[in-house]
Amino acid sequence: MRFPLLIVGLGMGTCFGSLYDVTVGDIAPAEAGSAGGSLGAVQQLANALGAAAVTSVYFRTGGGEAHATAVSLTVVAAVTLLCVPLVRLLPLKAQEDQH
Repeated sequence: MRFPLLIVGLGMGTCFGSLYDVTVGDIAPAEAGSAGGSLGAVQQLANALGAAAVTSVYFRTGGGEAHATAVSLTVVAAVTLLCVPLVRLLPLKAQEDQH
């Protein structure tokens, strides 16, 4: 059970650095608190929605625990692969006129 946690940790570690740089990297110091709070709130909402979606798929899948786990992992992998091409659409830095 420790190996999946290692994979999750590596994935989070590789994306959070650039995520913070894009979202709050060039925020004025006076807006840093509200920007950080907004980022945290959006992250928690996204985590909750993702966990609810995966759990829903898991419990709606019949055929035993092993089958439900395989289907849930397949759905997560498929959604991840569909989102990978969209990463290129993300900006490298926030634009100055968007503040």
